[in-house]
Amino acid sequence: MESVVFSLPTAVDLLALVTCLGTLSCRLWVLPSPTTGADTVVLPFLRAALWRLLGICLVALTVSSAGELIGRTLTMSGLPLAMLGRALPTVLLHTHYGRVWFIRLGALALLWVGWGVGHKHLHTQTIPASLLVAGGLLALTRSLSGHAADWGDMTLAVLMDWLHLLAGGLWGGGLLALAGAVLPGALRDIAQQRTVMADIARRFATLASIALAMVLLTGFANAWVQVGTVRALWATPYGRTLLAKLLLVYSILLLGAVNHYIYVPLLQQWASRRVAGGWLLHAVPMRWRTPAGPQGAQHWRRTVAAECLLLMWVLLCTVLLLSALPARSPSHAISRHAETVPTPAAHHGR
Repeated sequence: MESVVFSLPTAVDLLALVTCLGTLSCRLWVLPSPTTGADTVVLPFLRAALWRLLGICLVALTVSSAGELIGRTLTMSGLPLAMLGRALPTVLLHTHYGRVWFIRLGALALLWVGWGVGHKHLHTQTIPASLLVAGGLLALTRSLSGHAADWGDMTLAVLMDWLHLLAGGLWGGGLLALAGAVLPGALRDIAQQRTVMADIARRFATLASIALAMVLLTGFANAWVQVGTVRALWATPYGRTLLAKLLLVYSILLLGAVNHYIYVPLLQQWASRRVAGGWLLHAVPMRWRTPAGPQGAQHWRRTVAAECLLLMWVLLCTVLLLSALPARSPSHAISRHAETVPTPAAHHGR
């Protein structure tokens, strides 16, 4: 029961972090280019919706950061919650996790300041770009306090873990932002709906393709570092959880391929645009094809929703992996993220 309670802040933090990164990527690269019609009717709603979602993510990240600090302090000190105040200063000032947490606190402060300023300047691209940098720093603190840091801070393992989290946020978090904020706002104006939907689908497909390639590359690298052998995938609890995560990711890949090669070209046809590629669409027999129009857009939205549902299970597997012992661990004794702190009694006895 205790492990479940301590894992809850991690689950909230991971979900909020990837959604934060995805929200910013949608704001920068998925929203349609400003035009006279779309900019005055649709884009303000989309920008405002994404900024509201970003604010919710920041609230969740603030709460989860405090929750993770409390959980890690109690774990490292072995003390009850009633003695938290005595162990907390030692963790913050004398441990690797405490130093990393202060970096996280600074990144969170930058995100909050940027969100407050950007709320009054929703049209600018500079503020979301700056916030994405701060979000990347926040993601780095997860890598520096997780399993990857067992091999050292300035290592390839930390770099791969960080890039994996960043790419996963741009792709997976972008999916969540797309379904939760962008698509509902894009449907507000019927006159612009087909062109806006076509733009959004094409832009997100490009972003997802690039980010997904990085997810797969860094994911295989991380699996090798933490698992080491193919046999460990089914011979250890960590490996079996990782295998379940991989199967879920490949299921999302299949749905994403359907979107990319069938529904995105259909949306381009609906908007009377030239379809680049779309070879899979032409390979489907006519009687099985979805017509280019509102029905095709509806199928695309449903597939995006299905991808989001599977993504939630991927995040759950990730939380389990973060709380489990990797199948392959460094040869040196105690990892940084599992370090212990002296109890108050021992501390005063020095």
